[in-house]
Amino acid sequence: MKVLVLGATGYIGGAVVEELARRGHEVAVLVRPAADGGRRLPAVPDERYGDLADAASVVAAVTPDVDAVVHAALLTGDETVDLAVVGRLLDAGKPVVYVSGVWVLGATGDGHEESATEPIAIVGYRPKVEDLVLGAGGVVVRPGLVHGRGGGIPALLRGWAAERGNGVHVGEGGEGSAFVHVDDLAELVVTAVEKGRPGTVYHGVSEEHVPLAEVAAAAARSAGVDGEVRVLPVAEAAQLVGLPFAEALALSQRVSSARTKAALGWAPSRPGIVSELLEGSYTR
Repeated sequence: MKVLVLGATGYIGGAVVEELARRGHEVAVLVRPAADGGRRLPAVPDERYGDLADAASVVAAVTPDVDAVVHAALLTGDETVDLAVVGRLLDAGKPVVYVSGVWVLGATGDGHEESATEPIAIVGYRPKVEDLVLGAGGVVVRPGLVHGRGGGIPALLRGWAAERGNGVHVGEGGEGSAFVHVDDLAELVVTAVEKGRPGTVYHGVSEEHVPLAEVAAAAARSAGVDGEVRVLPVAEAAQLVGLPFAEALALSQRVSSARTKAALGWAPSRPGIVSELLEGSYTR
Protein backbone atom coordinates (compact mmCIF):
# COMPACT_ATOMS: atom_id res chain seq x y z
CA MET A 1 0.00 0.00 0.00
CA LYS A 2 0.99 3.63 -0.42
CA VAL A 3 0.15 5.56 2.74
CA LEU A 4 0.17 9.33 3.15
CA VAL A 5 1.09 10.41 6.69
CA LEU A 6 0.08 13.77 8.13
CA GLY A 7 2.17 14.75 11.14
CA ALA A 8 5.14 12.66 10.02
CA THR A 9 7.67 14.97 11.69
CA GLY A 10 5.96 14.55 15.07
CA TYR A 11 6.55 12.14 17.94
CA ILE A 12 3.85 9.64 16.96
CA GLY A 13 3.87 10.27 13.22
CA GLY A 14 7.60 9.65 12.91
CA ALA A 15 7.24 6.24 14.57
CA VAL A 16 4.32 5.42 12.26
CA VAL A 17 6.41 6.28 9.19
CA GLU A 18 9.14 3.91 10.37
CA GLU A 19 6.68 1.09 11.05
CA LEU A 20 4.99 1.50 7.66
CA ALA A 21 8.36 1.24 5.94
CA ARG A 22 9.37 -1.75 8.08
CA ARG A 23 6.28 -3.60 6.90
CA GLY A 24 7.05 -2.87 3.27
CA HIS A 25 4.53 -0.11 2.59
CA GLU A 26 5.34 2.91 0.46
CA VAL A 27 5.21 6.13 2.46
CA ALA A 28 4.39 9.68 1.41
CA VAL A 29 4.46 12.53 3.92
CA LEU A 30 2.85 15.95 4.03
CA VAL A 31 5.28 18.60 5.31
CA ARG A 32 5.44 22.35 5.27
CA PRO A 33 7.86 23.91 2.77
CA ALA A 34 11.31 24.45 4.26
CA ALA A 35 10.85 28.20 3.97
CA ASP A 36 7.96 27.92 6.44
CA GLY A 37 10.07 26.10 9.03
CA GLY A 38 9.12 22.59 7.98
CA ARG A 39 11.40 19.75 9.08
CA ARG A 40 12.82 17.44 6.44
CA LEU A 41 12.55 13.66 6.47
CA PRO A 42 15.55 12.52 4.43
CA ALA A 43 14.60 8.84 4.61
CA VAL A 44 11.25 9.49 2.91
CA PRO A 45 11.68 10.34 -0.78
CA ASP A 46 8.03 11.24 -1.38
CA GLU A 47 7.48 14.57 0.36
CA ARG A 48 4.39 16.56 -0.46
CA TYR A 49 4.07 20.16 0.63
CA GLY A 50 1.13 21.74 2.37
CA ASP A 51 -0.30 23.11 5.58
CA LEU A 52 -2.89 21.52 7.85
CA ALA A 53 -4.68 24.87 8.05
CA ASP A 54 -5.12 24.87 4.26
CA ALA A 55 -7.66 22.29 3.10
CA ALA A 56 -6.76 22.66 -0.57
CA SER A 57 -3.10 21.83 0.03
CA VAL A 58 -4.02 18.77 2.09
CA VAL A 59 -6.44 17.45 -0.51
CA ALA A 60 -3.88 18.07 -3.28
CA ALA A 61 -1.53 15.66 -1.52
CA VAL A 62 -4.09 12.84 -1.73
CA THR A 63 -3.23 11.77 -5.26
CA PRO A 64 -4.67 8.70 -7.02
CA ASP A 65 -1.65 6.56 -6.08
CA VAL A 66 -2.41 6.98 -2.34
CA ASP A 67 -4.24 3.99 -0.87
CA ALA A 68 -4.79 5.29 2.66
CA VAL A 69 -4.11 8.30 4.90
CA VAL A 70 -2.89 8.44 8.50
CA HIS A 71 -3.73 11.70 10.27
CA ALA A 72 -1.30 11.80 13.19
CA ALA A 73 -0.87 15.58 13.26
CA LEU A 74 -1.84 17.98 16.00
CA LEU A 75 -4.99 19.94 15.29
CA THR A 76 -4.57 23.66 14.72
CA GLY A 77 -6.76 24.72 17.64
CA ASP A 78 -9.30 26.36 15.34
CA GLU A 79 -12.40 24.15 15.33
CA THR A 80 -13.83 25.57 12.10
CA VAL A 81 -10.57 25.13 10.22
CA ASP A 82 -9.88 21.63 11.52
CA LEU A 83 -13.35 20.30 10.80
CA ALA A 84 -13.24 21.80 7.30
CA VAL A 85 -9.83 20.29 6.56
CA VAL A 86 -10.75 16.84 7.86
CA GLY A 87 -14.04 16.97 5.98
CA ARG A 88 -12.27 17.79 2.73
CA LEU A 89 -9.70 15.08 3.41
CA LEU A 90 -12.46 12.53 3.82
CA ASP A 91 -14.11 13.76 0.63
CA ALA A 92 -10.99 12.65 -1.23
CA GLY A 93 -12.35 9.12 -0.87
CA LYS A 94 -9.36 7.34 0.68
CA PRO A 95 -9.51 5.34 3.94
CA VAL A 96 -8.41 7.53 6.84
CA VAL A 97 -6.94 6.47 10.19
CA TYR A 98 -7.14 9.35 12.66
CA VAL A 99 -4.93 9.33 15.77
CA SER A 100 -6.92 10.92 18.59
CA GLY A 101 -6.39 10.20 22.31
CA VAL A 102 -8.08 8.91 25.45
CA TRP A 103 -8.44 12.43 26.87
CA VAL A 104 -11.69 12.61 24.87
CA LEU A 105 -13.19 10.25 27.47
CA GLY A 106 -12.61 12.64 30.35
CA ALA A 107 -12.22 11.34 33.89
CA THR A 108 -13.18 7.68 33.79
CA GLY A 109 -12.66 4.56 35.83
CA ASP A 110 -13.84 2.14 33.16
CA GLY A 111 -13.16 3.65 29.75
CA HIS A 112 -13.40 1.37 26.73
CA GLU A 113 -13.81 1.65 22.99
CA GLU A 114 -17.58 2.21 23.14
CA SER A 115 -17.55 4.67 26.05
CA ALA A 116 -19.28 8.00 25.56
CA THR A 117 -16.92 10.95 25.13
CA GLU A 118 -16.70 13.67 27.79
CA PRO A 119 -13.68 15.63 26.57
CA ILE A 120 -11.61 17.89 28.75
CA ALA A 121 -10.96 21.43 27.54
CA ILE A 122 -7.68 20.80 25.72
CA VAL A 123 -9.41 18.33 23.36
CA GLY A 124 -12.85 19.94 23.50
CA TYR A 125 -13.90 19.51 19.86
CA ARG A 126 -11.82 16.44 19.05
CA PRO A 127 -14.89 14.13 19.35
CA LYS A 128 -16.40 16.08 16.45
CA VAL A 129 -13.34 15.23 14.37
CA GLU A 130 -13.67 11.59 15.42
CA ASP A 131 -17.35 11.59 14.44
CA LEU A 132 -16.52 12.98 11.00
CA VAL A 133 -13.93 10.26 10.43
CA LEU A 134 -16.11 7.45 11.72
CA GLY A 135 -19.15 8.65 9.79
CA ALA A 136 -17.16 8.50 6.57
CA GLY A 137 -16.01 4.94 7.24
CA GLY A 138 -12.63 5.88 8.67
CA VAL A 139 -10.91 4.50 11.74
CA VAL A 140 -10.01 6.25 15.01
CA VAL A 141 -7.09 5.17 17.20
CA ARG A 142 -7.03 6.60 20.74
CA PRO A 143 -3.65 6.28 22.48
CA GLY A 144 -3.10 6.53 26.18
CA LEU A 145 -0.30 8.83 27.34
CA VAL A 146 2.56 8.04 24.98
CA HIS A 147 6.07 7.30 26.21
CA GLY A 148 9.33 5.97 24.83
CA ARG A 149 12.22 7.29 22.74
CA GLY A 150 12.90 9.77 25.53
CA GLY A 151 9.89 11.89 24.62
CA GLY A 152 6.35 12.76 25.58
CA ILE A 153 4.95 13.82 28.95
CA PRO A 154 7.39 11.60 30.92
CA ALA A 155 10.24 13.74 29.57
CA LEU A 156 8.47 16.79 30.98
CA LEU A 157 8.11 15.14 34.40
CA ARG A 158 11.76 14.10 34.34
CA GLY A 159 12.78 17.67 33.52
CA TRP A 160 10.67 19.06 36.34
CA ALA A 161 12.24 16.60 38.77
CA ALA A 162 15.75 17.62 37.69
CA GLU A 163 14.91 21.31 38.11
CA ARG A 164 13.14 20.98 41.47
CA GLY A 165 15.11 18.25 43.16
CA ASN A 166 12.06 16.05 43.75
CA GLY A 167 9.50 14.09 41.77
CA VAL A 168 6.40 16.03 40.84
CA HIS A 169 3.05 15.42 39.24
CA VAL A 170 -0.04 17.55 38.76
CA GLY A 171 -3.30 16.94 40.64
CA GLU A 172 -4.46 16.16 44.13
CA GLY A 173 -2.49 12.99 44.79
CA GLY A 174 -4.65 10.03 43.75
CA GLU A 175 -4.55 10.25 39.98
CA GLY A 176 -3.48 7.61 37.49
CA SER A 177 -3.31 7.41 33.72
CA ALA A 178 -3.33 4.93 30.86
CA PHE A 179 -0.05 4.57 28.96
CA VAL A 180 1.38 3.16 25.74
CA HIS A 181 4.88 2.94 24.28
CA VAL A 182 5.23 4.92 21.06
CA ASP A 183 6.54 1.88 19.15
CA ASP A 184 3.63 -0.31 20.28
CA LEU A 185 1.29 2.50 19.24
CA ALA A 186 2.91 2.72 15.80
CA GLU A 187 2.32 -1.00 15.33
CA LEU A 188 -1.34 -0.54 16.22
CA VAL A 189 -1.80 2.38 13.84
CA VAL A 190 -0.29 0.46 10.93
CA THR A 191 -2.38 -2.60 11.78
CA ALA A 192 -5.46 -0.34 11.71
CA VAL A 193 -4.41 0.82 8.25
CA GLU A 194 -4.03 -2.76 7.08
CA LYS A 195 -7.13 -4.36 8.57
CA GLY A 196 -9.08 -1.89 10.68
CA ARG A 197 -12.84 -2.16 10.40
CA PRO A 198 -14.43 0.96 8.84
CA GLY A 199 -16.22 3.16 11.35
CA THR A 200 -14.43 1.66 14.37
CA VAL A 201 -12.63 3.09 17.40
CA TYR A 202 -9.51 1.30 18.66
CA HIS A 203 -7.68 2.00 21.91
CA GLY A 204 -3.90 2.14 22.02
CA VAL A 205 -3.38 1.34 25.70
CA SER A 206 -0.86 -1.14 27.08
CA GLU A 207 -1.22 -0.15 30.76
CA GLU A 208 -4.76 0.69 31.84
CA HIS A 209 -3.92 2.69 34.95
CA VAL A 210 -0.56 3.63 36.45
CA PRO A 211 -0.60 5.90 39.52
CA LEU A 212 0.97 9.23 38.60
CA ALA A 213 2.86 9.26 41.90
CA GLU A 214 4.70 6.13 40.71
CA VAL A 215 5.47 7.75 37.37
CA ALA A 216 6.74 10.90 39.09
CA ALA A 217 8.94 8.85 41.42
CA ALA A 218 10.41 6.94 38.48
CA ALA A 219 10.97 10.21 36.58
CA ALA A 220 12.87 11.57 39.57
CA ARG A 221 15.07 8.47 39.88
CA SER A 222 15.69 8.62 36.13
CA ALA A 223 16.91 12.18 36.58
CA GLY A 224 19.17 11.15 39.46
CA VAL A 225 17.00 12.87 42.07
CA ASP A 226 16.13 11.40 45.46
CA GLY A 227 13.32 12.65 47.64
CA GLU A 228 9.60 12.56 48.08
CA VAL A 229 7.16 13.13 45.27
CA ARG A 230 5.42 16.46 45.46
CA VAL A 231 1.90 17.06 44.17
CA LEU A 232 1.74 20.21 42.05
CA PRO A 233 -1.67 21.93 42.24
CA VAL A 234 -3.33 22.62 38.90
CA ALA A 235 -3.19 26.38 39.48
CA GLU A 236 0.57 26.25 40.01
CA ALA A 237 1.14 23.98 37.02
CA ALA A 238 -1.00 26.31 34.90
CA GLN A 239 1.60 29.04 35.39
CA LEU A 240 4.14 26.75 33.76
CA VAL A 241 2.21 25.08 30.94
CA GLY A 242 -1.16 26.85 30.71
CA LEU A 243 -4.44 25.85 32.31
CA PRO A 244 -5.78 23.42 29.65
CA PHE A 245 -2.60 21.34 29.65
CA ALA A 246 -2.31 21.49 33.46
CA GLU A 247 -5.86 20.15 33.75
CA ALA A 248 -4.97 17.37 31.31
CA LEU A 249 -1.92 16.40 33.36
CA ALA A 250 -4.16 16.12 36.42
CA LEU A 251 -6.76 13.93 34.72
CA SER A 252 -7.31 10.51 36.24
CA GLN A 253 -8.30 7.65 33.94
CA ARG A 254 -8.51 3.89 33.72
CA VAL A 255 -8.89 2.88 30.08
CA SER A 256 -9.08 -0.59 28.53
CA SER A 257 -7.95 -1.78 25.11
CA ALA A 258 -9.24 -5.33 25.50
CA ARG A 259 -11.61 -5.09 22.55
CA THR A 260 -8.89 -3.65 20.33
CA LYS A 261 -6.47 -6.44 21.22
CA ALA A 262 -9.11 -9.06 20.49
CA ALA A 263 -10.19 -7.52 17.20
CA LEU A 264 -6.78 -6.75 15.71
CA GLY A 265 -4.50 -9.18 17.52
CA TRP A 266 -2.51 -6.24 18.87
CA ALA A 267 -0.04 -7.42 21.52
CA PRO A 268 2.05 -4.54 22.93
CA SER A 269 5.44 -5.82 24.05
CA ARG A 270 7.58 -2.82 25.00
CA PRO A 271 8.44 -1.87 28.59
CA GLY A 272 5.84 -0.09 30.70
CA ILE A 273 6.20 3.55 31.65
CA VAL A 274 8.02 2.98 34.96
CA SER A 275 10.50 0.51 33.46
CA GLU A 276 11.10 2.77 30.49
CA LEU A 277 11.89 5.70 32.78
CA LEU A 278 14.22 3.68 35.00
CA GLU A 279 15.96 1.47 32.45
CA GLY A 280 15.07 2.64 28.96
CA SER A 281 15.27 5.63 26.67
CA TYR A 282 15.00 8.28 29.41
CA THR A 283 18.27 7.21 31.02
CA ARG A 284 20.41 7.75 27.92
